[in-house]
Amino acid sequence: MAFKWLEKLTQLGASAGEKGNDRDELGMTLAVLMLEVAKSDFEESEDEIQTMTAWLENQDLGLTSEDVSQLLDSARNEQEGSAGLFEYTRRACERMSMEERVQLVEQLWRIAYADGVIDKYEEAAIRKASELLYVPHSDFIRAKFAAEVASQREAE
Repeated sequence: MAFKWLEKLTQLGASAGEKGNDRDELGMTLAVLMLEVAKSDFEESEDEIQTMTAWLENQDLGLTSEDVSQLLDSARNEQEGSAGLFEYTRRACERMSMEERVQLVEQLWRIAYADGVIDKYEEAAIRKASELLYVPHSDFIRAKFAAEVASQREAE
């Protein structure tokens, strides 16, 4: 499901180069946040990577499978050198509506559920990201439940 904020980006009066830079930065922001959750249990599973890849490919970022793979590689390097989530959640808050941030939190939960196990460190990373994204706790819980239901459906 494409986010409305990506549609807003294309409607802005910015030049094509600026739109590309915004999309690149937004893609990097999303990828780093997702990797932070995937790596928080010290194990980055193939299922988690596939969930991230499929989601990024379905966004209106104009990315091919190869582009997504390169984005995730770049995001890994950036994430390893980062001091934490704040920089990335700040960027997300600047560019996304509350509804879009709630959707992002749900996607973070889907990544955590992808390997079939919710680790306490994954939950802590999502909780921290959710707080830094200013997502209300009730939406945090709804996003977790929605991701859990989706995970159970996919397992069937």
